[in-house]
Amino acid sequence: MNSPYRYWEEAFARNIGFVTLAEQERLHRAAVALPGLGGVGGAHLVTLARSGIGRFHLADFDRFEAANVNRQHGARVSTFGRPKLDVMRQELRAINPYAQVRSFPEGVSPENIDAFLEDVDVLVDSIDFFSLELRRLLFRRAREKGIPAITAGPIGFGTALLYFAPDRGMTFDEYFDLHDGMSMEAKLIAFFVGLAPKAAQRNYTLPGSISMSDRRGPSLAAGCQMCAGAAAAEVLRILLKKPGLRPAPYYCQYDPFARKFYQGRLRFGNRGPLQRLKRRLIQAKIGGSSDYLREPKPPAPAASDSLGREISTEIRDYLLQAALRAPSGDNCQPWHFEAQGNTMRLLLDPAADDSFFNVAQLASWIGCGAAAENLVLAAGRYGLSARVKMGGTARAGLDITLTPTGAAEDPLQRFVWERHTNRTLYDGRPLEPGARQQIEAAATVHGARLLLITDRKQIREAARLVATADTIRSSHRGLHEHLMRMIRFTCQEALARRDGFPLKNLEAGPAGEWLLRHTRPWPVMAALNHLGLGKMISKISYQGMCSASAIGLLKIQGHLPSDFIQGGQALERVWLTAAALGLDFQPMTAITLFRLRWLLDGKHAFSPTHRRLLQTLWPRYEQLFQVADDSESHVMLFRIGHGRPVACRTLRKPLADFITSDASLTSPLPAASPDATPLIRIAS
Repeated sequence: MNSPYRYWEEAFARNIGFVTLAEQERLHRAAVALPGLGGVGGAHLVTLARSGIGRFHLADFDRFEAANVNRQHGARVSTFGRPKLDVMRQELRAINPYAQVRSFPEGVSPENIDAFLEDVDVLVDSIDFFSLELRRLLFRRAREKGIPAITAGPIGFGTALLYFAPDRGMTFDEYFDLHDGMSMEAKLIAFFVGLAPKAAQRNYTLPGSISMSDRRGPSLAAGCQMCAGAAAAEVLRILLKKPGLRPAPYYCQYDPFARKFYQGRLRFGNRGPLQRLKRRLIQAKIGGSSDYLREPKPPAPAASDSLGREISTEIRDYLLQAALRAPSGDNCQPWHFEAQGNTMRLLLDPAADDSFFNVAQLASWIGCGAAAENLVLAAGRYGLSARVKMGGTARAGLDITLTPTGAAEDPLQRFVWERHTNRTLYDGRPLEPGARQQIEAAATVHGARLLLITDRKQIREAARLVATADTIRSSHRGLHEHLMRMIRFTCQEALARRDGFPLKNLEAGPAGEWLLRHTRPWPVMAALNHLGLGKMISKISYQGMCSASAIGLLKIQGHLPSDFIQGGQALERVWLTAAALGLDFQPMTAITLFRLRWLLDGKHAFSPTHRRLLQTLWPRYEQLFQVADDSESHVMLFRIGHGRPVACRTLRKPLADFITSDASLTSPLPAASPDATPLIRIAS
């Protein structure tokens, strides 16, 4: 069609009925300014173009990349590396070849802001959430020029909408209570709280996913599309002079996932006492002083770097970073790495954990096996095959040799960075069909066997066993003092030490945290044990076990260090598989480690009181967990299910603390002789 009128008549015919023909003509002549073409900007442009808006001022200096795919309209493989402005201008012309566009490829700046807003009917905010100073400038200049302005923010699955009129209502800075003396973090928090006063998304936003100090936060395509719909409706209301415009301090917010709609008026904007309180709470929760800790995922080097004969230092360090994310007893991180070329040696650091639980360093060897499995999984990202050679004596370690073979990537490697312990109460819902088979199969990859209990009666029996064994934890001086040494009671201590447990990670709640702080000295704990504190702690273990979807016991044949390393590899695959299935996981290791201590050192390793207690447990334990004989080793007892998001995660020490380049890699690992004595001699 060579006539714009004929094209408009057919292309926008289905708009007629909600708007009149005369109103549609008015939209063709209207001009809208979009200062960004990312997640919301691209959706705004397409929605407004299909509404019949005929003129646009478009600004963006960025290029599309893979990270934009989840939410940005123009992001696709064919557009990676291309300027967003060029791509979206092409999209616009594909919708309306007669649309008029004024382009600003350098973005909006103080130097060109007047040109950007020249002859514009409506400004629709579409710049990055964290570009607050530019946003303030745009809204201020738009008001000075008599241009109505809209901001619609994608908040989770929904949107929040604010309209700033040029002649009435609050200004942008007045509503959000922004002034030049504030820190950028305080400004961003004020913008966040004022944009969505009701925070409908709070129940499904994961802890730690928003950081004002790091300038990061999640965003969904659904939220961007909701923004576009809400903003388009408001733009048409403005351009067509329809009733219902309510400038700030009026707001509205809709979240289809939470199924909640809010609208109202913040009489004093963010200056109101409730909004000020929210800002302080948000500052404490997601600001720079937050107690939420989480190890960031390291950037992955380019895959092409691995195609040479020797892997690059960057890839080597990435693989070792993956190894460090493995679990270990009380997060003691009991490993050391030597590296030379494509070979890495993983060795045990026996000084890292000398607790009563870590009998003969078994818990540490399990952790080393898990670290090796993480490394092998991460290597697959780069097409590297790993040959793992284990020693078989008490000096056991592992040599991991990497070879570029184009091996397929194991999907589990993506969850190396997400795997964590969840100590919250689970909701008890059954496992989804097929989940049990996948988890059990994961254990067999390394020759282990997983006994998974899903029967509610048996889960309660396991809970009673664990709860009884856990009374020993609180009444054993060595275990109590070791736990207190491993708890990091402040965020600052956790960040400085980067091992053990941040207090929030224990999910004890305010009362439990108070109790942990005040029972650090053993005499206090001993006195409270006489008053029944140990039984109270064991009740928490019982409730946690009963809330699980399943209880698992991972078994491996043999008692050599290599057997426990292999068991650690199997454990990590099981844990990662659970994570990939969306299941939460918590080790419940006390009873299995007490059993190993009993077998290795005999019953006299325990006090008479603890000895009598354990003697009553073992027959029930062996019956419930189908213990065939003493030749099998129990790697870990754990619970899985669906809990709430954790309040905090554990940290890891820097890689530099664990790695050296060592020519001793040319010497072989100590091997087990055919008649090697088992590590565990069953005590009588």
